[in-house]
Amino acid sequence: MLPVLFSAGPITFYTFGFFLAIGFFLAAFIVWRRLKDLGFKEEKIIDGIIVWATAGFLLSRFLGTSFSHWFLVSQYPGFSFLGGLAGVILGLFWFCRRQKWDFWRVADEVAFGILPFFFLAQLGAFFDGTSPGKPTNMPWGIFFPGSLVRRHPISLFMAIFLFLIWIFLLKIERQWRTWSWYKSQAPGFIFLAFLGLVFLANFLLAFLKENSLYFYWLEIVLSLFGAGASAALIWQKRK
Repeated sequence: MLPVLFSAGPITFYTFGFFLAIGFFLAAFIVWRRLKDLGFKEEKIIDGIIVWATAGFLLSRFLGTSFSHWFLVSQYPGFSFLGGLAGVILGLFWFCRRQKWDFWRVADEVAFGILPFFFLAQLGAFFDGTSPGKPTNMPWGIFFPGSLVRRHPISLFMAIFLFLIWIFLLKIERQWRTWSWYKSQAPGFIFLAFLGLVFLANFLLAFLKENSLYFYWLEIVLSLFGAGASAALIWQKRK
């Protein structure tokens, strides 16, 4: 584990905060470039990025930690993955509606920015030593700070899933409109595929996480529902 990247005198650079910052700027650049290439105004794109990022941060922190720790990101990571995803989607929907933008068209492009951000965030969480899973004797088990047994590295698993989803979507980006079964060629396929795969990955990993009262089963149910709803919407939009 590497919770502290390096220190310079009284200033400490935390690994998780560093990965978050890099992820945000990378995601913002990707979204800005993609939407700019589609003809959207640059100032509106920047406004949108601020709204989506703020909504994602607030809902993720609200569901992930107590109010007293909200702005102490490096010391108390406490982010909810599903909360952050929901916040970004709600912020995106509100902003697109306000600007009279095609939500599905914009969402397809935004998905390519969300993925690298979440990938780096999960990687940062792994190096920070947060989100340990259930004890395991498997070769990939890791000793986390404060634990005397090896545990599943949930954040690392999710980072790998997110990276593979990112590569997969980049590969099919120019192909899905030619698929015979998706006759409508309606925008939204990339975004819904992104959601479905992310929810599916979170559903699978939920069984490796430590049980936490009803939140354990709530996450499983919500992830399964999200994956199913995404698949259903893709099937409905195909005609």
